[in-house]
Parts: sequence; structure tokens; C-alpha cells
Amino acid sequence: MKINFRNLSFVAASFALLYGVSGCNESTILGKGLIPPGDFVNGQDTTINGVIANNIYKYDSSFINGYGRYEKALGSITTDPVFGKTHAFVFMQVGLPTSAFTFAGSGQTLDSVVLSLAYLGYKGDSTTPQTFRVYRMAETGFKIDSNYAYNKPLQYNPGELLGTATVTPRTVRDSVSVYGTKETAQLRIKLSNAFGNDLLQQKSDVNFKNDSTFRAYLKGFALVPDTTSGTNRNMLFFDMDNANTKLTVFYKNTTDDSLRATFAFNSSSSAHANFLARNYNGAEVSKYINTGNANGDSILFLQSTPGLYTNLLIPNLENFPNAVINKAELVITQITVGPGDMNNIFTEPAKLSLTQYTGVNDSTKNVIDFTTGGDTYFGGTKQVITNFGGVQVAQYTFNVGRFLQMLLKKQETNTGFRLQVVRTGYPDIDRLKAGGSKLSQYNIKLRIIYTKP
Repeated sequence: MKINFRNLSFVAASFALLYGVSGCNESTILGKGLIPPGDFVNGQDTTINGVIANNIYKYDSSFINGYGRYEKALGSITTDPVFGKTHAFVFMQVGLPTSAFTFAGSGQTLDSVVLSLAYLGYKGDSTTPQTFRVYRMAETGFKIDSNYAYNKPLQYNPGELLGTATVTPRTVRDSVSVYGTKETAQLRIKLSNAFGNDLLQQKSDVNFKNDSTFRAYLKGFALVPDTTSGTNRNMLFFDMDNANTKLTVFYKNTTDDSLRATFAFNSSSSAHANFLARNYNGAEVSKYINTGNANGDSILFLQSTPGLYTNLLIPNLENFPNAVINKAELVITQITVGPGDMNNIFTEPAKLSLTQYTGVNDSTKNVIDFTTGGDTYFGGTKQVITNFGGVQVAQYTFNVGRFLQMLLKKQETNTGFRLQVVRTGYPDIDRLKAGGSKLSQYNIKLRIIYTKP
């Protein structure tokens, strides 16, 4: 039921009781510089604390990979006490060096066969090792012109292990020398001699005739992290569309040594996919997901997609005083218990996204402040502030003054917002634990500067 207010002074008093008036101080938690410069004789500074926030885990089927999304995550995190476990697999194909390919000369002898992925970077602990295994894929119809959902594991043959490597981000990030040629940083996994010798036996008029016959012979590779280790605490990222993402056969024949054949990843023909699994069991976040709490969740948990987002609703905001809105700022502040949250290892996102629900199904649209003011004005970028305990934490603010002004003019509707980590083109592990509904001084807030008519 809507609340009808008779006059502005009664409105201000009512909002003060419901939400608390902060006064005209520049609180660190609420963001410095919120009050515009100038002499606001009739200005009011009100902080609304009654934001209802609910954490949601719901897989978004639109978040798919394939086509131009060449950045892949590979690894396993098993030590995050706040957000639980994350595992990322990579599925990929390589192509023939040429149609009707044959290895040079005669009497070929294998030296080694190596699968390599071009290294982009890592997140987490750079010193902790991870073990990766390569299997032969068994997925029927794995092809370049298909998209794959991030929550869909593709088929591989667990009985056909082709190779294993144990690395740390520090060991992968250095350049490597191959036959005297320096190549940029890459993950290199030596595959079995049995697999390499089988490649040497293939014929140019059969399995090496063209891409179709080659794909029938070798559907692809599955790169699978060891998810059983209790010490995994990093995620590595790789670029598929790079010259150093390839399968290389090193061999010799009866006349020449140090020969190589490169089966490269081809962006126009090689299929590729990422699979990402989240497991929140036993972690702190498990108590705050999909609760449906009408009063909101006291702690917000935001995680890179595919992961967790938060629904926000500010009840009766449409009944705010009919005033000139000088500025309205939604403030989200990180909370932490210290080293136990492992924020020094698993970091907060660089930017958050805020969109407005349309009231139709689960669809959202850009907030008017973003549409008319642009990304920089709208906000959402991480800032580092000092909390009341003297600890530096992340804080995110969004300017929603234009939305609020239009809401008061009945040109907008109070249908709520979706708060989430800004999407990347690949699975990510950035996460944020922040104050939610009615959590002391760290709860999510809407601070409004307005002028009486």
C-alpha cells in the first residue's frame, strides 16, 4: 500500500525515522564528495538504509562460449572459505598443418609431442602448484559453429589419459626456448609417446586427408584440473587464438634431426569451450543463497558470472518527497573478518554492474543514469576506503539521481535492480562479500541529497 504524505516536513520526519538522516557530514563509508559544492540552505541529506537485498544463484543460459570468446580459464580452487570451490575445464581442437598432410621423409622417429596453450595470466596464489591432465575427447559433434553453455561438461574418455603437468603460475609465466627459439609464456604438457607414435602412423589419404577426417580421428583434447587437492588456490587464463596454442610433434627421420610438425589451433575451424563448476557446500556463502528472505540477506555475495548476483529493492522509494534531487548514490561496502576471508588471495572485482528490472519476467534494462550520463558518471568502479575499524576495503557507488527524479515524476517504476560483477568474456573468480540488508554501519545504503521546493 502506498503512503500518502501531506507535506514535505512530515515526509522528511518520516524518512528520518524509517531510514535515519545522516546530516551533512562527508562520511568515508558513504563516499566523500557526495554533496555538491555550494550553499544548500534548504538542502537535505538523507540516508536510506532499508534496502532489501537477496543473493541469487541462477545459471544464466545466455552466458555461453565459443565463436570469438577465445580467453579460457583453467584450474581449481578448493581453499576459499567464503565462496567455496570453483573448477574450470578447457576443451579444444587443433587442425592439420595442411590438407593431405604427411610427416617429412621416411623412417620417422618420435622425440616428443607437446600440447601448449598461450598464457594470459592468473588470479590467486602464484606459488601454489596445480596438476592438469589431458584426455582425448569423446564429445559427438564438437564443432566450431556451436556455442556451449559454461555449465555443460563435454564428454571425454577418462581411461585415455594423454599427459599430465604440475605447474605454478610463476613457472608458466616465463618465456621458453624451443629448439633454440624463444617463445612467449605458455603452459606445456608433454603427451604420451604412444599418442605421438600413433600420430606418426597416420596417412595423408586417410585420417590426415582433410579437417573432416582429422576431426573424426581426433575429436579434441580435454584439459582437466585435479579437483581433489585441498591446496588449490589459483586460476590460470589462456588465449586460444594465439600462435603458441598448438600441438607440436618433435621428430626425426632417416636423414634429418630436430624436425617438427605443428597442429595449430585455428580460429576459423577449431572448436573450443570452457566448463565452469561452482560448489558452495560448506562455505560461508551457502547460508545466504536463494533464501527468499523478505527482509533481505544481511551479507551480499557477488561473484563473476557464471556465479552469484544480488536483487535489490527499495520499498516505497516512489513515495519519497517531491523534491529536486541533487544527487542520489547507492553505496556498497566490502566487509571482512580479516585474513580468514582470504581477500589477499581471492580479490574483489574491479567493477560492478547495476541494471534495472523491467517488471517483465526476469529481464533488465540500463538505468537511466547510465543511458544519459555514461559509464563514468554512473559509477560502479572499485574505490578503496578505510572502514570504521581502520581497515582498507573496497567500496562501489552508483549515481541514480536521474532515476529517482523520474520515479518521483511517475516516469519510472520501482521494480528493483540487479547488482552483479561486470561480465567478462570468460569465466572468472573475482568475488565480493559486502554489507547487505540492515547490517550495522556497513549495510547497503542509498544516500540522497535533495532540495526542498
